[in-house]
Amino acid sequence: MSYQDLLDECERDGIGSRFWNLLLAVAGRVARRYPPEVYNDAEQWSVEAIQDLAQDVALYRLLHENQLEYVLSLATDEDSLSRLLAFQVRRVLNHRRSRTVVDRLLTRIRQFDLAAEFQLTAFGSDQFLSPSGSGREPARLSDAEIRRGSTLINPIPRLVSNPTAERESRVYSRSDLMELVRVLVEEFNGISLGDVRRILETTLTVWLPTILRDHEEDHVEQSTPELEAQRSEMRTAISGFVTGLSSVHRVVLLGKAQGLSDSELASRLNRSRPWLADRKHEVLEMVERDVIADVPSVLHDEAARRLLEEAATLESGDG
Repeated sequence: MSYQDLLDECERDGIGSRFWNLLLAVAGRVARRYPPEVYNDAEQWSVEAIQDLAQDVALYRLLHENQLEYVLSLATDEDSLSRLLAFQVRRVLNHRRSRTVVDRLLTRIRQFDLAAEFQLTAFGSDQFLSPSGSGREPARLSDAEIRRGSTLINPIPRLVSNPTAERESRVYSRSDLMELVRVLVEEFNGISLGDVRRILETTLTVWLPTILRDHEEDHVEQSTPELEAQRSEMRTAISGFVTGLSSVHRVVLLGKAQGLSDSELASRLNRSRPWLADRKHEVLEMVERDVIADVPSVLHDEAARRLLEEAATLESGDG
């Protein structure tokens, strides 16, 4: 089969069998240079793990972010297509790297003696945790339930990160992380570890400055005209967003990014803790909806830093 046959297959089928086999081969070749403890939830790069990675590339990069047409238009032969696909694989892997806080939390949860406290049921490649004897059938949570779970775990204390520390904060103590799991299992009468991940990602996504670090190795990829256009749009959107925020919302956002508790911030603003909690939820929802949701994952770290820098500049009167 010639390269033209591959293009004809893509024109006809989208991601067809030959393209998929090429993507699998590229994903395996690239992934094995990335440590699995960082980029694959500490699981070895098995055939199944490579397939999962290739599926992520196909779904999130090639289809959802419309990169399939882009790579096909730039490629001139199968070798150049392989290089372009390798770039897409590295993007997905770098996105996994930017979520290592959640990855590590899931690893710690798996290390608990979950079987001693919950009924464990295989749920595809996932595990479903339910109260012992509940008979609950495994099921995924809806998006609304994920948001409810995120709100539910917000009061669980998070460890403050030291900006000068060499290692990132563990985010939750061992006892609090186990309590987080118990709360979610009880609230939904059972939950999959995959949905625990989704809830943690929803809860922690916009707290990048306090729980994530700027890993220089994530920025070695060469830029593209598309990425630079997205970066420019991101900066314009953030400037407008920050300017449109009330001073209270900016102060709350900055205070929480610095690791201040709700009580500390409420005291500084001479307001009640419930009032402060409401403002916090408001500003985080706005950030998620109006900034993070529209920014490609590779720019999430940069978006969070720029957001806080511009908010700090306005609040200091230097803007």
